[in-house]
Amino acid sequence: MFRLLKRIALLLFALVAVFAAALYVLYFRRTPLPPATLHARTIPVISIIPGISACWVETAKTFSNFSFGSTAGSILVKHPAGDLLIDTGSSSHYDEEISGYPFATWLKLKVLAGQLKPSVPLPDLLRRIGEDPAKLRWAILSHVHLDHAGGLMDLPHLPVLLTGEELQFAADPNVQAKGYVIAAHTQKFPLVAAPTLRFDSVPYETFDESADLYKDVSVVVVPLRGHTPGSVGIFVNLRPTRRLFYVGDAVDDERGFEKRVGKSLILQDSDNDMALADQLVGRLSELHEKLPGLAIIPAHGRSAYKKFFPSGPSSCVSGQ
Repeated sequence: MFRLLKRIALLLFALVAVFAAALYVLYFRRTPLPPATLHARTIPVISIIPGISACWVETAKTFSNFSFGSTAGSILVKHPAGDLLIDTGSSSHYDEEISGYPFATWLKLKVLAGQLKPSVPLPDLLRRIGEDPAKLRWAILSHVHLDHAGGLMDLPHLPVLLTGEELQFAADPNVQAKGYVIAAHTQKFPLVAAPTLRFDSVPYETFDESADLYKDVSVVVVPLRGHTPGSVGIFVNLRPTRRLFYVGDAVDDERGFEKRVGKSLILQDSDNDMALADQLVGRLSELHEKLPGLAIIPAHGRSAYKKFFPSGPSSCVSGQ
């Protein structure tokens, strides 16, 4: 009996060791990347807009008690000229949406993004912080992957801001076949021939193009091409000393720009252009060094959200 228990204990130890090694290789081990070519910075003039605030709307989370915990959901920008929703998390019908894929694709979607499917629909979470979903002015997506666009399926119809590059990517049958984009989600998008987000040749921070959504420099969008062809980052300027830069999936978490490392092995194939995506990490790292007070928030980096929103999910930070 003792020998049997000893063998079972050794087997369990071996399984734990193999799991830990696999987890390290697949997720924690990151490839150091070269620094970006130095880029001039265009310093913005930021005014305080009365009534502006940003709110954390968390639709799902994993490993929330650990520094590497992941999150999904939205940032709501409350603005006197109409409120903006940045990303939407997954659809509340996530399991149904992925059910028709071949087993290998289904398993990948179930194991990865499926861990961040919402338990409470996005409209209900918005109402908890006093937002009427029917009165949203816009939604803007950092990119069109299913765990960022899916929440649109739970919302009333509203204008969605997307570039022509991203709309073409979303309409590609090969992209949809891989499960990155759900065909039903694209029905919520603008027509491919009628993009709703265009950049001007106006430098902003370390980017050569920008789009000033409200024309008051409170919310400025810049291109972050790499993860997808039309990925974007969104600066939200509550006041000169209280700013966030939402970067979608340009990096997995804060380690990406703090230590200038690439994506984890398990997520690398989600980048449409890996070389361009790696270059972008260097750009974000450079920006972080130049502006350590700027809160760079990766879409799934829960620790970054917690720093900017110290009261946690369903809380807001005011510009006043």
